[in-house]
Amino acid sequence: MSELLSREAEARAKGAWAYRVLAADNVERLGRLTRSYQLVEGVVAQVGEASGRIYLNFDKDWRKDSTVLIERKDGEAFKAAGIDPKALAGKKLRVCGWIEWRNGPMIHATHVEQIELLPDGGAPRRKPPTRRPERSRFSVQKA
Repeated sequence: MSELLSREAEARAKGAWAYRVLAADNVERLGRLTRSYQLVEGVVAQVGEASGRIYLNFDKDWRKDSTVLIERKDGEAFKAAGIDPKALAGKKLRVCGWIEWRNGPMIHATHVEQIELLPDGGAPRRKPPTRRPERSRFSVQKA
């Protein structure tokens, strides 16, 4: 089991899951990141359905919150993978995808792999690497 957890930790440091995680409730920041691929995390406040689509809203006011859109036709694939989109209210999610703007930031989840169910506390976040101050090429170095 420890080997499996070790490999998972290594995998998280690579690829899409290595992105910094942004809070779903930070609508202003996500709005500035439209047309970019991001990793977003938050608790689903409510689930809505309209026009053949399932909406995972991260706030009660769907007109200006962050949202994940799942086409109803894709809902069965999510269910088969153990993620029932209609039962995600109150659940903590991590979602990766391209941010669009539709009444707030929105990610269109077309593949099950875009959504990760998290335990209530979420996964521990890594601290960002500390940067060392850059040396000026004109700085004097002491001997």
